[in-house]
Amino acid sequence: MIAFLLILPVGVFAQMVRIHLSDGSELRERGERQASSFVDLPATRGSIYDQAGRALVVNTARYEVALDPTIAGFEERAEEFYALLGRFTDRPASYYRNRVAGRASRQYVLLVRSLDETSKEEIDAADIPGLLLTGSFARRYNYARTAGHILGHVDTDLRGQAGLEMLYDEYLQGEPGRQAVQRDRRGIVKALVGGPVEEPRHGEHLVLTIDLVRQAILEEELARGVAEAEATWGTAVAMDPRTGAILAMANVPDYDPNRPGAFSAAARRNHAITDRFEPGSTFKLVTAVAAVESGLIALEDSVDTGQGWAVFHGRTMHDSHGYGRIPFGMAIVKSSNVAMARTAYRMERGTFYQYARAFGFGQPTLVDLPGEVAGSLKRPETWSGITLPWMATGYEVEATALQIVTAYSALANGGLLVRPYVVAERRNVHGRVTWTARQDSIRRAFDPETAERLLPWFERVVSREGTGRRAAVEGLRIAGKTGTAQIASGGGYQRRYRASFVGFFPADNPEVAMIVVLNNPRNGSYGGTVAAPIFGEIARRWIGTFPSIAEQVAPADVLPERTEARVPDVGGMPGVLAAGRLRANGFPVRLARDAAWQIVSAQRPNGGDTTRIRSAVRLTTTPSERREPSRNTVVTAASDSPTEPITMPDLSGLSTRRAVIWLASLGVEARLQGSGVVTAQSPNSGASLPSQAVLTLR
Repeated sequence: MIAFLLILPVGVFAQMVRIHLSDGSELRERGERQASSFVDLPATRGSIYDQAGRALVVNTARYEVALDPTIAGFEERAEEFYALLGRFTDRPASYYRNRVAGRASRQYVLLVRSLDETSKEEIDAADIPGLLLTGSFARRYNYARTAGHILGHVDTDLRGQAGLEMLYDEYLQGEPGRQAVQRDRRGIVKALVGGPVEEPRHGEHLVLTIDLVRQAILEEELARGVAEAEATWGTAVAMDPRTGAILAMANVPDYDPNRPGAFSAAARRNHAITDRFEPGSTFKLVTAVAAVESGLIALEDSVDTGQGWAVFHGRTMHDSHGYGRIPFGMAIVKSSNVAMARTAYRMERGTFYQYARAFGFGQPTLVDLPGEVAGSLKRPETWSGITLPWMATGYEVEATALQIVTAYSALANGGLLVRPYVVAERRNVHGRVTWTARQDSIRRAFDPETAERLLPWFERVVSREGTGRRAAVEGLRIAGKTGTAQIASGGGYQRRYRASFVGFFPADNPEVAMIVVLNNPRNGSYGGTVAAPIFGEIARRWIGTFPSIAEQVAPADVLPERTEARVPDVGGMPGVLAAGRLRANGFPVRLARDAAWQIVSAQRPNGGDTTRIRSAVRLTTTPSERREPSRNTVVTAASDSPTEPITMPDLSGLSTRRAVIWLASLGVEARLQGSGVVTAQSPNSGASLPSQAVLTLR
């Protein structure tokens, strides 16, 4: 036994030597692989901007709040924690108390899924035992419902679920990187010094063709029009007829992408591209172009409309009025169904079908938005005896609002069918452009000469004698067409209507083509009475966003050159702000470098005096009694009291930057609520200078 016990260690040692010599390298590599691994480095999802660079969609930090109620010391501070959490989430403290009580045996209770940065800092500062905070990114849509159907939304994993967020998800999300780490015997992860690191490729930013101001106007006027007409839904689309760039797109009802689950599927529906309907009289553009270009009729030729009705294969077609014998062009102005049907009835089926296809009907527009439907256009061999006359007036064919406005864009630009698009370019995280949308004309739908001959008649639609006169805007030339179509239901037509107006302006050099569609309005049914006024109000408010149109509508008078002006009163301001205000008003001023943060105590000329423009203003500054700020540190009030009382300045109307600089020069920390310009402040002006002030911005 003793001999065996003595030999055993020798055998073990010999086996170790053998393994080291024969299998040592392989086992060492396997051990290193087991001890090392990689962790993901998340990529930041790209932002979305409008054409002016305003951030529509950004990423924000969000935190999950969880709790381990078994940690010692939590019970003593439980009520304090519940009350604090309730204050930030607008829930009663009892809600969280019951959640924890129901799971007291567990060591992890999730209480809040999304908490903002400010609330997280306050809860973190409370130092509650057992508190577990986990950070992540969330998507924030800065303007809530504005452009919601275009932008779309994401799920909790930041994966696009609708709109541009879904269609461009591949480019927005980027690719995560990874970093090598080591795990010790207890499984604790540590950074591997000198280990390989693959940096994440952050998502690209999208720059849209949408302008936020125009989008807001379009949504406001559409919502007002839908409410006044008591329609079930409404949609509007505006685009540049020369390039196809979508300028704005709106739907009513709408939804907030920040809370998509709180809205129904109907509210999240983008009617502009997902709903196809019989266009009614707006389709008469196709009939007019086909008839004129095929040589079937000239715009000045007469058409007999009789007393406002005609029979085709046993079916009677009606006009709203009897017009007798009128020129074919006047049939566009008066929207005569009988004139259009009688003209088209003499046309070859194939010819009419080819023109409808050339305008893009029966095909998708290929817009870069998900969910677009192609509409429907029956092939000639499936037509019945009444298809051609009824299709000439906008029935037995289905189209989307976007298809119709694209067709009228061809009339506006001289016959070219353009592809609409929403994303103008993509940019990487450094701001460099990686892709730019190519303006694409799909085909020539008809000749420029035809567009030139038709334009005056469509412009007369918006005159006193036309059906779209309520779309008129004083001083602005508008061309367009009204549309009123009965809604098919149960194999027939009921007394329910879809009203529309589509047009473009200025008629002589179009920059905007736009359509407004209202579904089943109860206060009026004609496109000229419910849709045209919405179009006109949008056009009127949009004029100011197009300098060339504004100059055409209201030419600017030449202003006399100013020689004198009133000197602004800059007393009490920091030197840097005072100099900026004076220079903005045309008065040069010299300011010493060390006087930028000092307070202006006197000026010459005095504030309110009138003097010549470009006359120098002399400023006298004195050091602030408060501690001067550093550009890289947060300013707090000095502990010593000033020798002379300093009061709170009046900051109303100032921009955020100017207000913060002014307070910082006085040693006051500014807390901001909102964004924009200062509309309220606490303390009020004239009060004793505090260490911290709250500014309300709008």
